[in-house]
Amino acid sequence: MPAAYPGVKEPVKVKETSITADDRAEYFARYTNASLGRVKNLYLKWARLGNSMSPQCQQLNRLFSQCVDGNNRIRVPQQLEDPPEPPVSAPPFILDVLHEASTDFIEKQRDKNVSAYIGSAPDILDLFLSRDKIAISEFELLQLAMRWCREHSVSVLEYAHFFDFSALSDEQQIWFLSQLPASATMPSVVRNGLLQSGLIEADELARFNLDHHKLHWKPVFRSSSDRMGRFISTMCRALEVFHKKLIIMSVDERLTLAIYVPQKVERCSEVQVDTNVRVFALPRSQGSQAPTYRVMPTKKNYRLYCDDSTLQLYESKRANTWVFLRNESDKGDRRRKKEQTVADGINYDCRISVALQKISGDIQQHVGRLKGAAVLGAVSFDTGCSRRSFETRS
Repeated sequence: MPAAYPGVKEPVKVKETSITADDRAEYFARYTNASLGRVKNLYLKWARLGNSMSPQCQQLNRLFSQCVDGNNRIRVPQQLEDPPEPPVSAPPFILDVLHEASTDFIEKQRDKNVSAYIGSAPDILDLFLSRDKIAISEFELLQLAMRWCREHSVSVLEYAHFFDFSALSDEQQIWFLSQLPASATMPSVVRNGLLQSGLIEADELARFNLDHHKLHWKPVFRSSSDRMGRFISTMCRALEVFHKKLIIMSVDERLTLAIYVPQKVERCSEVQVDTNVRVFALPRSQGSQAPTYRVMPTKKNYRLYCDDSTLQLYESKRANTWVFLRNESDKGDRRRKKEQTVADGINYDCRISVALQKISGDIQQHVGRLKGAAVLGAVSFDTGCSRRSFETRS
């Protein structure tokens, strides 16, 4: 039978009006379940003595029921505060037995599955490495692949594109590189997360010297796995916390835009960035008529503002804005059907406006007007590497 749930008497409150939003806000602000954990831990200690129906457990059960809603104060009797240790001859606690059995079962199954894949054909390994959700860390997956490759005399570099090297710690990245033959490209692929961004190619990064292995960029947002509706808020937190940030956006299929910010930007503040920020423009075009990729620094008196819904880079006054990124507001049917409209490409979570003439006239002529354009994808990176200047090429 279920345990009894003894109710408590609610305090009498006389209010002339109904419950308001302020009342609900105050209730949840004052809500706490700290007593639940304390009572639960005491209950388990008394239950380990061999009898969950003991008077001590029953009393703690009643106290747990009283504080489970979070708005009732309880007092644990002193005689229940310090339960004795179970004797050596006491039978094992059932929850400990179940936990050990479950852990043992998981370990045996994992070893069994790993052993089955070790001797499999290359196409099975391809399938294994490309699965999205598996109960194994990225480093464990990498070790397994290296073991299989050694046994079959295959280079692990053939499967490098399956791995997310940014998910590895610095020590794990260094260890992996130590297991490889000397290479001119792999240190950058492993240590520099930009080369796995998905929005910009390695040869494009090389134009601006952004592919160097000493630039240890780490992703903090990826539109391939994170919802674009959270892009600006995540970016705002990164701007506030990290010193060096690089924001890459795919804009309306015509342009890839990147913004390098080498200083902290406090939330909801107009921060003076002067000549420190760099804006990279990579037009998406074909043929010999494509304009050259450009990177332009900001000028003196430039400012950067960012909050959870907007980012604005401008000179002195907001009327002279270079880059303006905002969350798309939802109205009417768009609010009720936003998920479907986003999926259909009618609506977008983020839009951007860029004064392309501040970069170059040929890019403005090639791309056209960029006002309220959709941001189709984005990645945001931070780095802890030493300060390194970017080469500006026209």
